[in-house]
Amino acid sequence: MNKEIKRIKPILIVVALLVGVSAVYAVFSVFSGTPRIEITPSNMDLGNVTKDGFNYTFTVRNTGKKTLEINKVSTSCGCTLAEIESNQIRPGESTGLRVTFNPKLMEEEVKGKISRIIFIKNSDPKNPEVEIKITANVIS
Repeated sequence: MNKEIKRIKPILIVVALLVGVSAVYAVFSVFSGTPRIEITPSNMDLGNVTKDGFNYTFTVRNTGKKTLEINKVSTSCGCTLAEIESNQIRPGESTGLRVTFNPKLMEEEVKGKISRIIFIKNSDPKNPEVEIKITANVIS
């Protein structure tokens, strides 16, 4: 019986190593071959803005290894519009996200501090929905 155990032990070690290497490879291949979204800047305080509103273009970059799909862009308020230039961003490339705030679209007159959020649903498995927060002080 001791001879059988001595023969089986090296086989078990090799099998355990193969399983371990396979698991590490599987995890590495899943995460190394995915898209990664990066927004620049990720948040913004615009300071004082007039009632004419503002326009700003954020940069959306794919730092991953596969094409990043932008599924949906929405905002927290109807007075804020957000348009992405391209819904598909190849690895290493970027596109613009144009954001327009127009206080005239609101039912009531807006004055003072505001906070708006842009939501970006995408194919990055670690960040499937990214939020950009914009703050400003609306003046006359």
